[in-house]
Amino acid sequence: MPKQVDHDERRAVIAEATWRLIAERGIDAATMREISAAIGMANGALKYYYPSKNAIVRTAFTHVFEATNARIRARLGDATGLAGLRIFCREVMPIEGVTRLEARIVLPFWQRALGDAELGAVYVEAMAIWRAQIREFLRTGRAEGSVTTDADDDVLVEQLLAMLNGVQTLALLDAEAVTADLQRRMIDAFLHGLG
Repeated sequence: MPKQVDHDERRAVIAEATWRLIAERGIDAATMREISAAIGMANGALKYYYPSKNAIVRTAFTHVFEATNARIRARLGDATGLAGLRIFCREVMPIEGVTRLEARIVLPFWQRALGDAELGAVYVEAMAIWRAQIREFLRTGRAEGSVTTDADDDVLVEQLLAMLNGVQTLALLDAEAVTADLQRRMIDAFLHGLG
């Protein structure tokens, strides 16, 4: 009798191995052969799940995005407004080991998304989710009275996304200048300016 394969579980194992491989050794190391070796799967079997390099990159980015969102949800608890927004930002910024590794996935994904409409659409969809979350934090912050700035929420959302996306590049390429402490102070200064 043929062995039953849980394809969702196998995809999750492949995604985990792929993002780790890219984060630790770079996008060029994430070949079908290396991913297959990392999980003990035949190269041909891997192609069933991910037929191209872009499919691998998309999987790694999606895995990181979903893991970030899961951490945000877990750490938010009852936090709303500026307190919730601070938690959100700190889970996105490359401050700690895992978030620094995740940023190493984001950078090569951006490069590929520039030339690939399908990957570009994945990024646009991800940022739409984060825009909605940030807007909700701002809305509740205004209702609670912790957000009092006259600045338009659409502008604030884009400023914050620009800072969060930009700090991933800065912190990875110049870690001595853009330390975890500086990243925390950047966010705190931005959020302080909203009150």
